[in-house]
Amino acid sequence: MNPSAPEKLSEIRAGFGELRAFVTVARLGAVARAAGALGRTQPSVSARLAALEKAWNTRLFRRVARGMVLTPEGARLLPLAETILQDLERLESEAGLPAGSSDELRLGAGDALGRRLLPRAMAKLLDKMPGIDVRLREGTGSGLLDALRDGEIDLALIVAPGEQASPKGIRIEPLFSSPVKLMVPPDFPELDREPFPVERLVEHPIVTLQPGSSFRTHFERAFAEHGQRFRPHVEVGNLSLVRRFVITGLGVAPVPGIAFSPRPRPSRYTLLDLEGVGDVHYAYAVRSGAPLPAPVETLLESLARSA
Repeated sequence: MNPSAPEKLSEIRAGFGELRAFVTVARLGAVARAAGALGRTQPSVSARLAALEKAWNTRLFRRVARGMVLTPEGARLLPLAETILQDLERLESEAGLPAGSSDELRLGAGDALGRRLLPRAMAKLLDKMPGIDVRLREGTGSGLLDALRDGEIDLALIVAPGEQASPKGIRIEPLFSSPVKLMVPPDFPELDREPFPVERLVEHPIVTLQPGSSFRTHFERAFAEHGQRFRPHVEVGNLSLVRRFVITGLGVAPVPGIAFSPRPRPSRYTLLDLEGVGDVHYAYAVRSGAPLPAPVETLLESLARSA
């Protein structure tokens, strides 16, 4: 019996890992950065490059002090490889194939969901589908949408863009919402004031995420709606550092409630209800025109139940 069209296309797709490694290394200029972007190990990316060079009998890169530089032959082949990858994505969409394979889950998520909710949902997924390989990429919402559009991931978990239109070729669907809480140190003098008015935050040093974070943008908008300028005292790169700085008494921090235990040890921090800031709405994004692979569907169901 001849294999079906989807089976044939899946076989074709399996050979494009080398092409994707080639294009990503060329774009980022280093195997290490490409491995991070692809959710692979450095030896895996290097092996794919070696396989491609052997198949083409061509050296594609030369090593320099700061990474990898295309050879003249590599530079000539790069535009062709990029075109083939784009054509493959369109081919899969038209054929109605799932965005990813059935034995691999490639997804991206921000820091908030990656702290508590996603690991729990992932554990349930792997319990149901133990043969799945998971490739998780962390980043900002815009960066994850770019990775989704480029075919580097198959699912992005992001803060919902509100009324902003979805990028071309991307479908964004609501997932769940989370209240915004105020994380304070255990010796905070106003523990009895709850909910804590957002207007009063100007009286305290604020610890927050760096500019570009979707959550920070959400909070800045709330400040603006109250006619106040958002001026943080400390800016850090992730929520783990936010918590650490609050615990050491360097300030208070608005945080997505979904990212932290509602019952922390009293000696570490307290979460207060925050008045005047709306919930953060989270969503999932996938490429338009293709059904979801089974691991993605199972993970999304688990996330919704866990939230």
